[in-house]
Amino acid sequence: MVSKKSSSSKDEEMDSVFIKNSRFEQVIEELKFIRSPRDIKILSDKVAFLINRSASLQHLLVDKPLSLQIEPTNYCNVDCICCSAPISVRPRGFMEYELFTKIIDDASSVGIKRIHLYLHGEPLLHPKIVDMIGYIKSRKLAVHLFTNGMILDKTKIDSILNSGVNSSDYFTVSILGYSKKIHELVMKRVIHEKVLTNIDCFLEARHKLNLNGPIIEVIYQITPENKDELKDFNKYWKNKVDHVRIGGKIAYSFSRDQNEKAKIPLRRSTCKVLWDRMTIYWNGDVTLCCVDTRGEWILGDLRTQSLFEIWRSEQLRNIKKFI
Repeated sequence: MVSKKSSSSKDEEMDSVFIKNSRFEQVIEELKFIRSPRDIKILSDKVAFLINRSASLQHLLVDKPLSLQIEPTNYCNVDCICCSAPISVRPRGFMEYELFTKIIDDASSVGIKRIHLYLHGEPLLHPKIVDMIGYIKSRKLAVHLFTNGMILDKTKIDSILNSGVNSSDYFTVSILGYSKKIHELVMKRVIHEKVLTNIDCFLEARHKLNLNGPIIEVIYQITPENKDELKDFNKYWKNKVDHVRIGGKIAYSFSRDQNEKAKIPLRRSTCKVLWDRMTIYWNGDVTLCCVDTRGEWILGDLRTQSLFEIWRSEQLRNIKKFI
């Protein structure tokens, strides 16, 4: 006799269907952005980046990381119930533009090609965020920015689309709910209709300017509150934006929920980010881990040190030996 699967098992099976929408599948979807030999080169660079991340080549990444993750600010205009950043004890501030350009110049000089322009805050709050994007593009690097979409208004959209962005770049809007009720429950202070309108405006402006980028996508992180809306979310967005990303379940260990469930689960594989990405706070501190919201694992300071110096430091090399 075959036992019936529990409803929770069925839910997990359904979730896995969407979670399998990997970056490699998204690269295939991006074939539509190929208009010239330059676009072919951009796509081949993306494929090379993904292969280096996914093929267990960490032992080759000794001279430089594949990418940088830079925090323009740790201020945020929303208050997600699944995020611990709002209760972080780190000082809050905005990265100085001179420090930012120093970091980008350093990255460009050593051959780093991708900048993740986000961490524990809303990057569009930075008063010089468009200048930052433009500077990244002036150094011929790719930019990936995460936003909650609330202040992605027409003025910012027009400025971003005139900053030199192309199909090498990603703008990802985090939307943690399909319905207004759940979206605004999980992401407090978000206005559901405003986010949807801003995304429509972004897509329309890109189309009117006949621009071949940036890639515009939405991401859905699964929480206990929104898990039942996953299918509807995917159905609504899949024909509107370039990609729909399903980020999986948000770990309780990263939540502000400090109860018995807030325990870091046993890791079964080594975190690739430690080898392929350097994470930088707004003040120039380099942290070991992107979920270090308290700033307890500082490896160096880019105000006084170079990327190469910190990446090749004895401290970081010794940590990697034991992980």
